[in-house]
This record gives sequence, C-alpha cells and structure tokens, in this order.
Amino acid sequence: THLLPLPTHTEDPRQWLEAVEDKRCLKWVRDWNSKATSAIGDPVKSATYDRILQILDSKEKIPFVGRVLNGLYYNFWQDDVHVRGIWRRCPLEEYRKPLPKWETVLDLDALSKEEGITWVWAGSTVLDEGAGVP
Repeated sequence: THLLPLPTHTEDPRQWLEAVEDKRCLKWVRDWNSKATSAIGDPVKSATYDRILQILDSKEKIPFVGRVLNGLYYNFWQDDVHVRGIWRRCPLEEYRKPLPKWETVLDLDALSKEEGITWVWAGSTVLDEGAGVP
C-alpha cells in the first residue's frame, strides 16, 4: 500500500482567530462578511432566510437526542428564550410525552450572564471514570 506523506508544517495560520472576541478577529470577520455580502447579497433580506429562521425558532421542533447515558436522554436546545442554549436531560418515559419535563444540566445564557463571559456550546465529552462509578 502507498502511504500518504505526513505534513511537515502543522501550525494553523488562522489559530489567532480562536480569540473570538478579540478586536482584530472581529475586524477580520466583518471584512470577510462584507466581501461575501457584496458578492452574493445580504441573506437577512431574503425570503429563504426568514423561512429558515421560522423553522429554527419553531416551538414545534422535535428535540434531537444527542446522547443517552445511564438511562437519561440528553438534548441541546436553543430557542428565543435560550439563545445560547441549554443542555438538558430526561428519562425515556418522559421524552416520549408530548411535553416532556426536562432537567436542565447547563444553561449557557445564565452562565454567560453570571460569569460575564460569552459561552458557546461546543458539544459534550463524557469522562469515563471506570467500572462502578456512575
């Protein structure tokens, strides 16, 4: 078999963009957004944008279960009240109900307000602490 060569240069030239609230990063984003909207138009002004936003903000969304752990069904949810989002969970019996009662695990909006930091959901990683640890 032929193996692909390993990259010799592994530094990310855009790593500086990780500082998402840095003035230099925000200017870079504004500049690229300006170039894009000049080329293709402002998506906010399109009927398609309005329709997609209605769908995403709908109260009738089916909560997607992203993780099942110890009999609990986890869902990350965003709406007009939870703009940054909440990570929540409930047992299967509750999930099957038309209006499940969720337990909030993490409220990013409340945490952001409390800590004065803008938190963004990037998923969850479960720590395996070994056998016998719930």
